[in-house]
Amino acid sequence: MLITNKQSSSPLAKGFIALALLLVLGVSPLFARELEYRGEGEIPVRVQPGEPTQVRFPSKIAGGFRGRQTSLSLDRKDSDLILFSNESLTEEGEALIVRLEDGRSYPVRVQRATEEFPRDPQLQIRDKRSTSVFDQEEEELNPYEQRKFQKQHPGTVAGFMRELVLAAEFGKDKIPGYRVTDRYRGEKVLNDGTLNATIDKIFIGPKLWGYVIDASNELDVSQRLNPATFRLNGTRAISMSNWELTAKPLNIEQQIAGKHKTKVYVVTRAKKD
Repeated sequence: MLITNKQSSSPLAKGFIALALLLVLGVSPLFARELEYRGEGEIPVRVQPGEPTQVRFPSKIAGGFRGRQTSLSLDRKDSDLILFSNESLTEEGEALIVRLEDGRSYPVRVQRATEEFPRDPQLQIRDKRSTSVFDQEEEELNPYEQRKFQKQHPGTVAGFMRELVLAAEFGKDKIPGYRVTDRYRGEKVLNDGTLNATIDKIFIGPKLWGYVIDASNELDVSQRLNPATFRLNGTRAISMSNWELTAKPLNIEQQIAGKHKTKVYVVTRAKKD
C-alpha cells in the first residue's frame, strides 16, 4: 500500500515518491530493452529465478504453447506477458510460442540470466511486419471462413505452418484436415558435404502438403541457412526452428545441445497424382 502525505508537496518529496513507485514496480524505464523482431529466429529473454520479467508484445495476446515439463510460471494481461522462473531453469532455457489475436506468433527462448547477459526487467517487442505475412492466402477461402477464427485456419499457409511447428516441436497429435505419413522417414533430401537433411514426416492435405525435415551442419564452422536451399516445386513457405547452426559437434556436450541441428518446415501446393 502507498501512503501519501499531503504536506509533502515539495519537488524533492515528489522525486522520492516517483523513485518509490519505480522500486515498487521493479522496473525502471532506464533498463527497459527494445527488440525489433523481423520474423527469423527466437526472441531471447533473460530472467532471474524468483523475480518477474515483463514482456510486452505489439498487440493483445490470444494464447500460446510451451512444453509439458516447465520451470516457468506465466501470467498474461492484454499485450503483456509476465514471466516467473524457479531455480530449475538452465542457461539453455525453455521455448515458448506466443500467439497474438491478429494472427502473428513469436517463438521465445527464456533463459537464465548471467553476468554476461543480465536479467531483462522489461522487454518491448517491436514488429513492423504486416499482421499476416500471407494475407493473400485468405482470398482462397470461402467468405464464411475468412474471419471466423481468431487464429489462422489450417487451410491457409500461415495456419498450416503454425500447425506443423506445434506437431513437430510440441507434440500435437494431429492437424485437422491432414493425414501424416512416415513412409519416407530418413530419406535424404540433401547431403552435399555442408548439410545433411532427411525427411521426418509429411503432412498431406487437399490443397497443401507440409514437409518436416531434419537438417544438421556438416562443417567445422557455423553457417546461416538459406531457405532457398530447401525450396521444392510449388513451395509456398519455408520456416526453421534454428536459422543459424553451430559447427559440427566435437564432444558429447555439444552433441546433446543440438545447436548444430534444426527442423525445417516446407509448405507446398498439393502434389497431383
